[in-house]
Amino acid sequence: MKEQTGLKKPQGAITIIWCVFTLLVGTLLLFASQNIFYSWELDNLSTRQKLFSANPQNRSQISPIILITYDQKTIGSAAYNRLFGTGLSRDTAAYAVRFFKRARTKGVIFDVSFNGGVHYQDREGDRALARSLQGTRNFASLFSFDSAEKPSLSYQAQTPLTQKTLQQNAITVNGLAQFPIFSERYRYGSLLPPYSDLLGSPMRFFSANSFTYKSILNLKSEEDTKEEARRWLPFSIYGDKVFPSIPLGALLQGEKNLTLTESGLLSWANGKIDLGQDGLPLIKWYGHDVYLNRPVYPEVSFSDVALSEVVLECREKPSQPICRVIPLPKEPLVKPEAFQDKFNLIGFTLPNKSDTHKTIYSPQYYGLYIVANMLDNALHNDFIHPAPFWLNLLISLLLPGLLLLMIWRFRSVWISLLMALTLALGQFLLSIYAYNHWNLWLYTVHPVLATFVCFGGFYIYRYRKEFKKRQQMRYAFGKYVSPAVLQIIEQHPEKVTLGGERREMTFLFSDIRGFTTFSDKNPPEVVQTFLTQYFSTMNKIILHSYHGSINKLIGDAIMAYWGFPLENEDHAFLAVSAAMAMREAMLAWQHEEGKLPITIGIGINTGEAVIGNIGSEDFMDFTVIGDAVNVASRLEGANKEYGTSIIISAATYERVKDRIHARPLGWAELKGKGTKIEVFEPLGFI
Repeated sequence: MKEQTGLKKPQGAITIIWCVFTLLVGTLLLFASQNIFYSWELDNLSTRQKLFSANPQNRSQISPIILITYDQKTIGSAAYNRLFGTGLSRDTAAYAVRFFKRARTKGVIFDVSFNGGVHYQDREGDRALARSLQGTRNFASLFSFDSAEKPSLSYQAQTPLTQKTLQQNAITVNGLAQFPIFSERYRYGSLLPPYSDLLGSPMRFFSANSFTYKSILNLKSEEDTKEEARRWLPFSIYGDKVFPSIPLGALLQGEKNLTLTESGLLSWANGKIDLGQDGLPLIKWYGHDVYLNRPVYPEVSFSDVALSEVVLECREKPSQPICRVIPLPKEPLVKPEAFQDKFNLIGFTLPNKSDTHKTIYSPQYYGLYIVANMLDNALHNDFIHPAPFWLNLLISLLLPGLLLLMIWRFRSVWISLLMALTLALGQFLLSIYAYNHWNLWLYTVHPVLATFVCFGGFYIYRYRKEFKKRQQMRYAFGKYVSPAVLQIIEQHPEKVTLGGERREMTFLFSDIRGFTTFSDKNPPEVVQTFLTQYFSTMNKIILHSYHGSINKLIGDAIMAYWGFPLENEDHAFLAVSAAMAMREAMLAWQHEEGKLPITIGIGINTGEAVIGNIGSEDFMDFTVIGDAVNVASRLEGANKEYGTSIIISAATYERVKDRIHARPLGWAELKGKGTKIEVFEPLGFI
């Protein structure tokens, strides 16, 4: 057992070395290519968010959010158009405000900037909306900031009323200086203010710049508006004032003083939100994919809200002119109590509107739905945060490390591949769980890629090593069998079996006459040179010309065989043909200048023998055992008695007599044999 353990150590050491090398390379790749991997990881995250969103069907029960949509139903409603005309006029919005005042909502957000549109000169509508807002404190709309510096719209150029409104709606964020990205990238130089009648109303105004497009790691780089909406932008800076985005502003409920810690925890008197270390958390998408008919938050058509308020007001004051424009339903289409203690978001869901953005769900995703997702995140403090770099790095090292341990333990490519796939699937499931339950974004692409690079790299290394070893074995094995036999064995390795196998074969033994005397009279170097020349000639004939196999070279003797590992009915004919070719080669040898004149004796016999790996568990040898082998060896020695160079047995002669002309030599009593056998001398081909 100790010896076996010792034998495994070199392979184990190589595995450890390869493991360390692969992990170091993977680590360097992660450090050197963060931007590339970050982009891939974001794409992968988007796919996971879309396919495995956190139970969107239950959001309506969890989140107090209702969407009031200016939709196709609104613009197609004859009753709405006859009462209010076309478009979202301010007096129409006033009816919605009065309806929500009845409902005692937690907050109403107009995802609309009241600073333009088809009704931009409707001063009476502006005044009607402003009057409806009297006595409210939880209605909000948008400031539309622009990054371009336009002097007429800069902070200093605004009217005193605008500056007063800005001051009233600005907030103080202690610790914001720790996040210079806000002042560097989200400081705006221009503002188109809402209408003056609304500026003097209780309406709160917050930043319309609520999200940002991010696809790269360096948050200071330029935005790419072709990318998806990724991150929540909690603050915008205009002049020297800080403004919360619309979801945060609605959540603050008038709170003005906030604190932002270095770790990214934003807190105020009644709440807190974790913004993460870069201050721009990733949006956790709960969905609202209208294209797949998967609404997350309840939707109510704006026309139903406005018409319901008309019905309620006409009950109270039937003499109003609007009560006689059209026949009104007896009951409101929606009841105010359904909106109590809810955040009601009012916005457009019309395809021809410009307020659409690219998200994981659609290239044209309504901004109202984005605001709903961000408000939901802010309400539950469940924005997504990237996992720390050290954690992603640890996972990227741990997965390949576990795989290499399995490779080292099992040594099977299929088990290793299954383990690699299992680790990849496990990492994917872990990332989904971390996303849904811990609001954590774990990398998936890099650790999985590192795992398969490790898998592929190790097996490429192993394949190259085994290929080199196989080439070496092929070269060595080629010294013993013919190239044709070697090729067949490589194509059909199942033909070679472990252990001994009984097979009918033909055996050839050859020996140099007088070699012992020659060895005694010459230095070892001369003998070695002579044997090299001799064996080169003989081996070429046996292996290449007649497709035999050499079992042993013993001194000056050659033991060869035919008929294994492939069964061949011509094995006797090939053996006799090789012997005659060897005899002719020696005749030619004797006439070559510088060559020693030598003669050889060859004995050939055909019969059954056991061939294969024979021995013990500690040592094995590939050899041939059987009486047929011994007979061939004895026939080689009998050449001295008959004065011949080749003797074949009757068993061999019976298989070649139709193709080889042979001279009978009679019956020979072989040394060590108790019986005589008939022998022949092959003379040539018929």
